[in-house]
Amino acid sequence: MAEAQESDLPSLEDEIFSVAHNVEVEQGAAAQPLLPTDKAQVLAERARAFLGRDMKALAAGVGVFVFVDVVMMWAPLMMSRRPSLLPQFITLLLLAFGLGGLLVWKVGGRWRTFGIGMMLAWGFLTLVSVGFLTGVTVPL
Repeated sequence: MAEAQESDLPSLEDEIFSVAHNVEVEQGAAAQPLLPTDKAQVLAERARAFLGRDMKALAAGVGVFVFVDVVMMWAPLMMSRRPSLLPQFITLLLLAFGLGGLLVWKVGGRWRTFGIGMMLAWGFLTLVSVGFLTGVTVPL
């Protein structure tokens, strides 16, 4: 093998695999974080508590609407000769969007997410059951 002509210059292998002798540090790297850790921890705890309360109210709204829907739609959908579902449709629509909208826009607080849960439940049940559980479509 041939010897290197200039032994004091690093080879390509030395440049690729060697560890740097002096590391350059940027001036901004030593600065404090943008959000101090104690404030970030307090903010995270508040968000967790807020989301926990709101998710419970949302789930309660969904549960109440599903319960009322099951009670109202059980008898008409179990009959062999099905009557018109227009009264149930109007009642469920007024319950979800009338009472739910009233809770959202006028009452507020935790009742706001309860009303949103009722409206989401109406939409979800309509989509999942293709309208049978909310009276949107005419049963066969």
